[in-house]
Amino acid sequence: MNKPFPIPIPERLPRKIDPCPIVEAVFEIRFNTAEPWRTLPGLLSEKIRGRYREQKDLPLAQIPEEVRRQIPALTHQPLMQFLSTDFLIQLGPSVLSLITKPNAYPGWSAVETELRWFLDRVQEAGFVQEAGRLGVRYIDFFEKDIFPSLILDVGIGASPLHANELQITTVLRQGPFTARLLVSNSAILGTGSAAKRGSVLDLDVWLGPLDFELFENGIAKFGEAHLLVKQCFFGLAKPDFMASLNPAY
Repeated sequence: MNKPFPIPIPERLPRKIDPCPIVEAVFEIRFNTAEPWRTLPGLLSEKIRGRYREQKDLPLAQIPEEVRRQIPALTHQPLMQFLSTDFLIQLGPSVLSLITKPNAYPGWSAVETELRWFLDRVQEAGFVQEAGRLGVRYIDFFEKDIFPSLILDVGIGASPLHANELQITTVLRQGPFTARLLVSNSAILGTGSAAKRGSVLDLDVWLGPLDFELFENGIAKFGEAHLLVKQCFFGLAKPDFMASLNPAY
């Protein structure tokens, strides 16, 4: 028997908030292919280089393939990055991601347009035999302890733990979607003198292989996953926190 979804779904969702706390949004596809890794970058680059003119290897590319295969945590990690003005594309032997530039979220309409273009190019490249996961992940950063602003109580007995260094992770189900929620009040954004300490609210929503057909309804499923992320974020926000975000409807 399915348990009811614990996060209340707001009746209205803002079109935008200001300031925007989104550090990064990731739209991921995990896939199976018969192509060897060495051919994948060329197959994809041929289709996207008109828009993504710069490419570079990521640090994991320096690890020999034989070693990567023996480490399960590296199975779905990207090895190469392609860059455009507003987005990044990352590619690994079994993963593709469209990612927004850091702290420069362009809005869902722009993301959806780029996703549609991206999936068309991936289909043309022809190396995805079967898609195994479709995921949407949003990472938000706040320069304060976020826990008092959320309808999320964490404590031991009757004693709340909000004032302490705290990180929680939970996995929820809503229909065919799985949602992983991570909240931490001891995160560090950036490095060196530009580093900021604050809180992270990280929502990752995904579908398994039986719940989507990438080139038939992939865009619609990305849209549904994005909507669930948005519903969870605003459903968790207390009214005063919501007002501080200056929502525009």
